[in-house]
Amino acid sequence: MTTSDQPDATAPLIRTIVAGPLDNNVLLVADRATRAAMVVDPALGATASILATARDLEIEIALIVNTHGHWDHVADNARLVEATGAPIAVHTADAARLSRPKGELGPLPWDILPSRADRLLTEGDTVQVGAITFTVLHTPGHTPGSICLYSAASSLLISGDTLFAGSYGRYDLPGGDLGALQGSLARLAELPAATQVYPGHGGTTTIGAEGWLPLPTR
Repeated sequence: MTTSDQPDATAPLIRTIVAGPLDNNVLLVADRATRAAMVVDPALGATASILATARDLEIEIALIVNTHGHWDHVADNARLVEATGAPIAVHTADAARLSRPKGELGPLPWDILPSRADRLLTEGDTVQVGAITFTVLHTPGHTPGSICLYSAASSLLISGDTLFAGSYGRYDLPGGDLGALQGSLARLAELPAATQVYPGHGGTTTIGAEGWLPLPTR
């Protein structure tokens, strides 16, 4: 590598593992200096790949964050806690979903182990990964407790199922709210255009690339 190709030592180290029957993006986000890491939204069956990736990168999983409480984003919480001892953080409005994981459209053909939140997040809280600080943005609409994690210093947004590349999360499931989602998306549209977006499904995007969407209407 030339010097200009070297990664920024202060930029988060990010790896995406696509897992589960709904092709969820499971994120490993680490501080390059301290090697501390968090896992965002451990999907069904992702634990083995998460642990293998962490070993390969020589990072230590210190935190699990759920962007919301839908089963596909929390399904491997309990298995990952058992393997790592890492605490779970989720918005207070979605915390109860962790103990009663279930399908939103009917029974699931898989057994989802219940888990428990160790930290309840609210708007404006911070999540620390080594020296990297993420601010919790409460972005309801997909669920009452949906959040995004925003690092202004790293120009990075972890958007869960609030914002996708060219689209947005459903609001017609139990707990969904069109008006709340419209407000959440309008808020995200105000972030700097260069902000890199890592959503819960599909490819990455930037705030500026979204155009801006159109916002959902009935």
